[in-house]
Amino acid sequence: MRKNSLIYLFLLSLLSLNAQVSTTSVNFSDQEAIEVIFNAAEGSKGLMGYTGDVYAHTGVITDQSSTNQDWKYAPTWGDNSAKYKLTSLGDNRWKLSITPSIRAYYGVPEGEKILKLAFVFRSSDTKKEGKGPGNSDLFLNLNEEAFTPTTPVIKERPEGITDGINYVDDQTVTLLIYAPEKEHIHLMGDFNDWTKDNAYQLYKDGDYWWYTLTGLEKGKEYGFQYLIDNSFKIGDAYCEKILDPRFDGDIAASVYPNLKPYPNKTEDIVSVLQPGKQAYNWKTKDFQTPAKEELVIYELLIRDFTEEGTIAAVQEKLDYIESLGVNAIELMPIQEFDGNDSWGYNPCFFFAADKAYGTPEAYKAFIDEAHRRGMAIILDIVFNHATGQHPFARLYWGGDAPAADNPWFNVTAPHPYNVFNDFNHEYAGTKTYFKRVLTYWLEEYKVDGFRFDLTKGFTQNKSTESTAANYDASRVAILKNYNDHVKGVKQDAIVIFEHFCDNREELELAQDGVLLWNNLNKAYAESNMGWKNAESSLNRGSYSDRNWTIPALLTYSESHDEERLMYKMQQYGKETIRNDKALRMQRAALGAAFLFCTPGPKMIWQFGEIGYDISIEQNGRTGKKPVLWEYYDEPERKELYNTYSALIDFRMENPDLFASPTKITMQTTATDWDNGRAIRLESEEKDLVLLGNFTEKEIELYPGFTQSGSWDVLFSETPYTVTEETKNKKVTLPPHSFRLYSLDKETSGTIGIDSEEETPDWQYDPITEEFSVSSTHAVDEIHLYTVSGAKVGEWRQTNSCLLQPFISDIYILQIKTGGKLHTHKFIKP
Repeated sequence: MRKNSLIYLFLLSLLSLNAQVSTTSVNFSDQEAIEVIFNAAEGSKGLMGYTGDVYAHTGVITDQSSTNQDWKYAPTWGDNSAKYKLTSLGDNRWKLSITPSIRAYYGVPEGEKILKLAFVFRSSDTKKEGKGPGNSDLFLNLNEEAFTPTTPVIKERPEGITDGINYVDDQTVTLLIYAPEKEHIHLMGDFNDWTKDNAYQLYKDGDYWWYTLTGLEKGKEYGFQYLIDNSFKIGDAYCEKILDPRFDGDIAASVYPNLKPYPNKTEDIVSVLQPGKQAYNWKTKDFQTPAKEELVIYELLIRDFTEEGTIAAVQEKLDYIESLGVNAIELMPIQEFDGNDSWGYNPCFFFAADKAYGTPEAYKAFIDEAHRRGMAIILDIVFNHATGQHPFARLYWGGDAPAADNPWFNVTAPHPYNVFNDFNHEYAGTKTYFKRVLTYWLEEYKVDGFRFDLTKGFTQNKSTESTAANYDASRVAILKNYNDHVKGVKQDAIVIFEHFCDNREELELAQDGVLLWNNLNKAYAESNMGWKNAESSLNRGSYSDRNWTIPALLTYSESHDEERLMYKMQQYGKETIRNDKALRMQRAALGAAFLFCTPGPKMIWQFGEIGYDISIEQNGRTGKKPVLWEYYDEPERKELYNTYSALIDFRMENPDLFASPTKITMQTTATDWDNGRAIRLESEEKDLVLLGNFTEKEIELYPGFTQSGSWDVLFSETPYTVTEETKNKKVTLPPHSFRLYSLDKETSGTIGIDSEEETPDWQYDPITEEFSVSSTHAVDEIHLYTVSGAKVGEWRQTNSCLLQPFISDIYILQIKTGGKLHTHKFIKP
């Protein structure tokens, strides 16, 4: 037996998030002396370039360890004994000698089985550390068993199976993996006690490998891996759940109850299969996806939306989101990503829901409840790239990037802005894989659509930052192909691209039914801060500004990617705005009015509606941010929420006005600053005039009413009467304020004014808390508003309603009978 095996610890780059252990001798025992080589330029890079003394903090994982992270026989942290000191080999490489044997070096008693060696490398003063990707500990398996694979058996795979996990019945599973040029593949898992056994060697069928497991227990979870060429292990790219030794230990039982423990007998990511798994019982079965032109989307990051940071906790807050009035929620990436603390744009397994946020059942319960409340669920998905933990990347890996013969990944991305490992979307296998992913989430989780991240990168054409946005026909074809697939699975599914490319290219995608992200953060930030300049123009928020006839621009003033508007106002706004919180909230409401009154779909970022003013850079750009639900209890912030709610309600009640107006007039450039900004929309049923004063002084402006009549005024009980003589009369607008007028063309002249023919009687019973209306006409609608204008109740085709859910307060009631609207103030005792 060899007495001085040379062992290399290759820590791959942080961008790949992949730690790898390889040896010159596959087999070595605990009775051997070994040398460990540490490359400080990889992994966490905490010791890269360091020239002082380096020591190892090292221990072992044994069969007595409670978890795969439970170190045994490690020294006290900071122990600088000679046995732990490394020798520099130059070029950021260091050597640790473990002698006279592994068992003697660590002092492990006979009879206790050593499974792994564990390492963290450090400077002598302990201030610098060299660890694995994501600051993970480093492990080296101890393998004492010789293993010689046999020549694989050539055998045709069963008919009808697809790549990944195929459940034949409740006890039988067939696994299929595409792996050209590999010599042999074995299964290791709970079903064979994680042994290297030729009885579990996969059959070969061309470039495919397959194996059928029988006699499994219905409903039981089994961990498994593929052992590739007796060299490295990978999970299954199609698995719906993984076990990760680096991060699973940090997931609380309250988040993921009864999480299957990681098996200590292996290393790296483990896939999970479960034959006969009980299906989720969906309660909402008749949900209708909103028309994409009418969307108002609430984008949120599960981690930062509640203190718990779980999908179940988000579900508990659905009252808050529903009351806001949005009809869709967009979740930042939830597909399994490296680590537990992330924005999610570092995906590694696309079929698995990340366990850090909860169980698959918890995700489905959230979607089910959102649907019950009338809100669609859109997933943010990341198909441009994956980390080095993705099985396709590991199958053909070149040391610090995908190998040249990797069919799914590019060695280097042909386009800028890339991170991690870039997918080749020209390759048919990549397209097939991601179409499977899309189908899975639409059918298994019943999501209503997707926001595709960084679609500019879906090309093999080389580009720079200055040319990446140029028209690319191949990219258009790839993206249309994905869109066609989504619509083929679910005809009314929502497809959104983060594209930011040539107008011709975006229009072509819009004509294919896609929504395009339209970032107006800079314009709204400048406007809200009080700065009159060219960058403060809000005209680009409308699809009409591009001469489009399709309302396919999804415009937003904030997303996860931009500095928060309220923080900018607080830090960089005009002095009067910086120093006055109430004024900042008023300016935010003014900006929101112009955002929501611009035609086309809209998106808002979480907590913008209560003036969240923590910088995006706090704790690092993608770092965790404080959860400040107490903001909702501050009067000025609550008033901003109510304004958002009222504006969104107005949009929902008038879809034609915002989805397909017959005429759009946008007067929102810097030229319109001093004399007042305006948006005017006309449709067959209703006209709108929005006036805004972004200056710090009172102004008078021509409203530009489209016709005479009785115009409703948002937040006012009193309509504004316009005659032919007064149509062009100036109106006075205070600083930092807006006024929204609307005219119902069907009932022009009567909106907001009680009919002279009949004023319906109403009464309220404080005991039963029933509100009832008496009228000679049928009661069409009853609407209940707060005095700030937020709609809190709506009833149709009834003359009575129960008001138990509402607190004692002053309300505005609107009763529509005989096509006429009657407004009353109502005090609930």
